[in-house]
Amino acid sequence: MRIDNLCVNSLRCLAMDEINTAKSGHPGIALGAAPTLYALYSKVLRVSPKAEKHLLRDRFVLSAGHGSAILYATLHACGFNFSMDDLKSFRSLNSRCPGHPEVGADNAIDASTGPLGQGVANAVGMAIAEKHLASIFNKPEYKLFDNYTYCLVSDGDLMEGVANEALSLAGSLKLNKLIVVYDSNKTTLDGKSDMSFKQNTALVFKGYGFNVIEVKDGNNLNKIISALNKAKLSTKPTLVIVNTVIGYGSSLAGNHKIHGAPLGDEETEKLKQKLGVVQEPFQINEKAQEIFDGLKEHYDEVFAEFEERLQTYKKNYPSDYRILNMYLKNDFSEVDKYIGTLENKFVSSRVASGEILNIVSDNFSNLLGGCADVSSSTKAQVYSANFHENPVGRNIMFGVREFAMSGIANGIALYGGLTPFVSTFMSFADYLKGGIRMSALMGLRVLYILTHDSVMVGKDGPTHQPVEQLAMLRAQPNTYVFRPCDYTETCAAYSCALNLNAPSVLTLSRQDLEPVNSSFENAKKGAYIVLKEDKKLDVILIATGSEVQTALAVAKELTESGKGVRVVSMPCMEIFDSQPDSYKESVLDKKVLTFAIELSSDASFYKYISNGEVFGINTFGKSATPTDILKELKLDVKGIVAKIKKYLK
Repeated sequence: MRIDNLCVNSLRCLAMDEINTAKSGHPGIALGAAPTLYALYSKVLRVSPKAEKHLLRDRFVLSAGHGSAILYATLHACGFNFSMDDLKSFRSLNSRCPGHPEVGADNAIDASTGPLGQGVANAVGMAIAEKHLASIFNKPEYKLFDNYTYCLVSDGDLMEGVANEALSLAGSLKLNKLIVVYDSNKTTLDGKSDMSFKQNTALVFKGYGFNVIEVKDGNNLNKIISALNKAKLSTKPTLVIVNTVIGYGSSLAGNHKIHGAPLGDEETEKLKQKLGVVQEPFQINEKAQEIFDGLKEHYDEVFAEFEERLQTYKKNYPSDYRILNMYLKNDFSEVDKYIGTLENKFVSSRVASGEILNIVSDNFSNLLGGCADVSSSTKAQVYSANFHENPVGRNIMFGVREFAMSGIANGIALYGGLTPFVSTFMSFADYLKGGIRMSALMGLRVLYILTHDSVMVGKDGPTHQPVEQLAMLRAQPNTYVFRPCDYTETCAAYSCALNLNAPSVLTLSRQDLEPVNSSFENAKKGAYIVLKEDKKLDVILIATGSEVQTALAVAKELTESGKGVRVVSMPCMEIFDSQPDSYKESVLDKKVLTFAIELSSDASFYKYISNGEVFGINTFGKSATPTDILKELKLDVKGIVAKIKKYLK
């Protein structure tokens, strides 16, 4: 038996130990894809345990995240920061080896994966980031950024629309540093993949603009390594198809039943005998361990080369090196100097956002992003070259690809040194949602700029009028949702969003917004008083976005009838909820009759209202003028005043 094959089989068995101990997991891909993981980490990837997050390293994304057990086994064996005790705690509470890979500052995981297809989009984003930074910092005679992004995908990944959106863009952008490795075992959870997946994958990828290489035998290490190295020479992104057998070596080899059920101790022992592996549970074969130990010298050489390349760059291009470090800090703490004192004015918040975005872009060069073919409407476009024309450009033409756009933005953020933004209409937030969720899970600073934020869109009708989206986004952990009421609050939203280590959703109006008595500093607290009562407090009105104007108009009528009315603008619930109790109590008083006004689902506001009502929308909108829609829904000033007066009686 070749020693490399012994290493592969040792990894297979170690992965089975993880899954058996956890009594859950996915042995099928672990057994089938083990040669590919071994080939990557021992022969191909330019990475090092000495610096698992080194800027110059190759990136690896396990888009088929259910194969985590074989990834953890490989990383442990190769000396990365996964101990044998970590492997023993696979899928247990607070384990460093969760059920699907999760990115962390102290591990070699480059992206959190699991939702199929998302990792593909992440890898495309990483390849975009590499190409962009290379165009800025590389010299004709000296390459600083020269890494590849590898992405291991399954049949299921390639069925997902998000993957196909991302791959189509990757081919269009000629991301030649992207190498997609397809573990083609022709099996899914429910059975053979040809029940629903009969496409000619090679032909599809060629249509996307990919180079395609096929490895007939997924156990032939030499062929796999040769294909991966050949892919690095292509001027196009490359698909490497590796034909494998799910559950290789087990009695269920080739059977879909092996996909997600542990083998068990008895079957694992038979597997070890069949593969010629002598090792106890959670041990690596002694001869194989010698090979893994021998990789340390290789990894040390890789690390030394990275460091030498950086130091040579620092010496020969000191000014560029200083700029590089500014990118790596990704620091927007000084952004208020540029947007904190801008004059409030009568424009829509989408127009305000476009102006602010470009002021920030002019002063901070590490913003990179674009729109889903709607920049003329959302105004979310930086006045820079377009990436597809010149990769130094910071405006990406994503095309009509909302789902992939969010996953690609996550990949850009994961690469390091860049803050991505993406934009579309708010009614299509549902298309972005899977990517926004992963942004939140990974704690990534991604700006989601969503415009046309309510039924005030008018005649485009209910398909384009968001109703439930605000509640959906606010319900998600570690996500900050901003709905500014005017230009000043839009500035405050950007100030907050650019200094959070979490995704932010900026929801912006199509219609112009009259400036109110807003405050940049107070808006950054999430909620504040824009109109204070001039007599004993009878009513508090909470509003967001364009409805702050409505609340002020309602307050005027109630005040004229002798009531003491306070109006609170709440541009960001998440930030307000994080304020000290003393501040929150100075803004809201639960003993006072309180109403909320927002042209969306009423679900978000009840935590602030112990008596009173939420004036919201729990139906779909209408195709009509905004004025007629508000009258129909009884959410115009007259309708709201009438309802509040009933409470006051």
